[in-house]
Amino acid sequence: MRWYWIVIILCSYGVLKEFRPSEPYLYQYQHENLKISEDTLNGEVYPYWTYSYLVALIPALLLTDILLYKPILILESLSYIGCWLTLIFGRSVFSQIAGQIFYGCATATEVAYFSYIYVKVEPKDYARTTSWTRAALQAGKCVSYFLSELIILTKIGGYQTLNYISLTSLSLTFIFANMLPFVGWKEVVTRETELKETINDELTEHPKISESYKEFVLECVKNFARRTKKVFTDLHVLKWSFWWAMATCGQFQVGNYIQTLWAEEQPTDADNYNGFVEAANTMISTIIILLLQKLEVNWNKWGEFWLAFASLFDFGILLFMALTKSLWVMYIGYAIFRVIYQAMITIAQYNIVCRISPYSYGFVFGMDTFIALALQTILTTVVVNEHGLNLPIRTQFVVYSGFYLFIGLVFFIVIISRLCVAYAKK
Repeated sequence: MRWYWIVIILCSYGVLKEFRPSEPYLYQYQHENLKISEDTLNGEVYPYWTYSYLVALIPALLLTDILLYKPILILESLSYIGCWLTLIFGRSVFSQIAGQIFYGCATATEVAYFSYIYVKVEPKDYARTTSWTRAALQAGKCVSYFLSELIILTKIGGYQTLNYISLTSLSLTFIFANMLPFVGWKEVVTRETELKETINDELTEHPKISESYKEFVLECVKNFARRTKKVFTDLHVLKWSFWWAMATCGQFQVGNYIQTLWAEEQPTDADNYNGFVEAANTMISTIIILLLQKLEVNWNKWGEFWLAFASLFDFGILLFMALTKSLWVMYIGYAIFRVIYQAMITIAQYNIVCRISPYSYGFVFGMDTFIALALQTILTTVVVNEHGLNLPIRTQFVVYSGFYLFIGLVFFIVIISRLCVAYAKK
């Protein structure tokens, strides 16, 4: 199969898997249609997404390269289908917990979506295929969120209608995942050999060319250890990875519970604009990410400043959202928060990519996500879980703002330290 057909199929898969118009209204559906209380959803149901994501991410990281991507893509599609089947046909708290576990497995296996294409296209096409595959995800989200809002506002259908549309789209992903050609282990070995001529990285020192699938698996395991060493000994990678892990933890937590905060100011029988807000921030984020390609900044010099500024700005936004009574202020604050994250995570990814081997991308990004989820598990257990503090939703957002304050202060201290060292040298 020609490479451009593979890209088209993979991008179609990306659009369809993110085309989930019911997602902005999951809380309303579970609370109003399924009659599950806010305390039960926040304390018993939603935390299982974090737990299952964390657990599933470990085998996903270890097995994605070994199983050569396509089986993991199929597993991702099946997990999404399982999640929406429980939403539509499940009525009990247990069924909704099962749905969160399916959802955690689906999000954990997304690493295969980003890794698959690099074995199937030439290195000269990496930049544009990366843009296309990421744009496909944003397009799916944007269109689905606008559609969900139109359906709800015009009363063409209800929350269950959105669930059926989502399930249909996710069912199609299973077809597209199976349409993708399998990746042979020899393809991976050939691509690695080609890249070794241009990559100056410790991961490529004294390479051993695999002559069987068994040797290929052993090399994957060996490189796993080397990549771990590379991440934790390169201070540049460590700096950006620290922000990635911490900010992603906060991003997940805010995303999980923002609908609960909005519900504080949303009358049950009134229209809301959750879908438009999600669609708007996705659209703006896409534009900002594209514009960042034109931005020329010496990130070695200014990186800590922008990381500190973004984190402290997020601290102010989240604190204001926790205290305000205006739903529209919450909407705007949330959109700004999302856009800042998407912009900074793109910059972080660029800075990390410049310092690691191309075949370390999935591993390093996966490790950062794993750390983020481990932190989120702790945060969820302490702040949200019924066996922890079980704080009210507004108090939770005060805590989340303090989390970003901590991140900002860490980088602020780094900046002060660098200035003191520079002054001492003078």
